Amino acid sequence: MKTLTPLIGFLLVSACQAAMAGHDGGKEASAATNAASAAPAAQMSQLYPRLGTWQVTIRTMPSKNLPSGGVDKGVATIKKGPGGFSIVQDFWSRGTGGYAVGQSYTWWDGNAKAFKSVWCDNVQGCTEFTTEIDGNSWTVELDGEANGENVHTTIRATMSPNHNAIHEEVANSYNGSPAKTETISEYKRVMYGAAQTP
Repeated sequence: MKTLTPLIGFLLVSACQAAMAGHDGGKEASAATNAASAAPAAQMSQLYPRLGTWQVTIRTMPSKNLPSGGVDKGVATIKKGPGGFSIVQDFWSRGTGGYAVGQSYTWWDGNAKAFKSVWCDNVQGCTEFTTEIDGNSWTVELDGEANGENVHTTIRATMSPNHNAIHEEVANSYNGSPAKTETISEYKRVMYGAAQTP
């Protein structure tokens, strides 16, 4: 299992808004207008320091399958999603692990009181997860399967105080074994993202 780092609906939204506007033309249309003008949750500001373009170097630790380890290099571009209600990450890398491309959405779920994400890539499909944020650090825990084994993945990342670098470690535990760090990624900022909401 290759874990990538820890980013719809336009036609569906348009169809729903049209249906609401056409139904009685009263309260439903007004509610749709109010929902469209709502502001993003205050918690979203915790994600905005990530906005921008980042050069990424991923070091894979030596293992039985890869005795010398490996290096992949890529780019992550992170921007605000529509209305600022999410952040969207576009990612690609090339190297020992081959060619990887992925995209993620992260947003504040007011009902769950947590940051939720969905990540999709060309290596392992799509994964949903929750992110815990503590200042400039964040943690992701998720479960999956690889080669018939149960895998528990822990991703820990910390952004530098000046917001120009991110250090990330991915550790995996197979079938309940002790977790072992498998990749270490370094993100270096190339460009800041736009501060305003699109």
